[in-house]
Amino acid sequence: MRPALCASLLLAALSSAVVHGQSPARSDKIMTLAELRGCMSLEQANTKAGAEILKDQDGFKRDQDAVKAGQAEVNTASAEVRARSAAIISEREALSTQLTALNTLAQDAKTDAERATVETATAADRAKLVERSRMLELSIDSFNASQQALRDRVTALNARIDDINLRNKTINDRVEPHRQQATLWRDQCASRRFREEDEVAIKRELAAKK
Repeated sequence: MRPALCASLLLAALSSAVVHGQSPARSDKIMTLAELRGCMSLEQANTKAGAEILKDQDGFKRDQDAVKAGQAEVNTASAEVRARSAAIISEREALSTQLTALNTLAQDAKTDAERATVETATAADRAKLVERSRMLELSIDSFNASQQALRDRVTALNARIDDINLRNKTINDRVEPHRQQATLWRDQCASRRFREEDEVAIKRELAAKK
């Protein structure tokens, strides 16, 4: 199974500056209608992009937490599988040792009568070994099924980790361009004066485009 998620969530200050209806204290030239339209469109795009990035980052965090929980469950299941494997190996070795001991008793018999006596005396033990062997085979079948199910869970979890890391990369790749656009708005628009009637008209235009 892959290690814990390697991608780091890149949290950025994504809030866009807001164009106010008040003129700033600077004596800059009043923006033309086209300039104000460009600034307001840029602000609207920045606000939308920032909200989408934050939403996707929140989604990544939720998915990351879910994957970490899944990893913990898989680790627990892996420990259980290892314990079952050890128990099966121990039982198989015990059966082999006891069966060898019974066979040795029969082989050490000098005569057919002694051999018959040994077989009669050990018949109950042999029957118990046969039953334990049958139960062991059932346990092995169940163990193999559990082991395959665990492999499937690990494969699915790794695929999910790959998907989450890929999506996180696409989020991070969008952060810097968004910062640049926010900086562009701040440099070109934040301290510019404009006519309030132009702002009202452009807001209507932008609202109609939504």
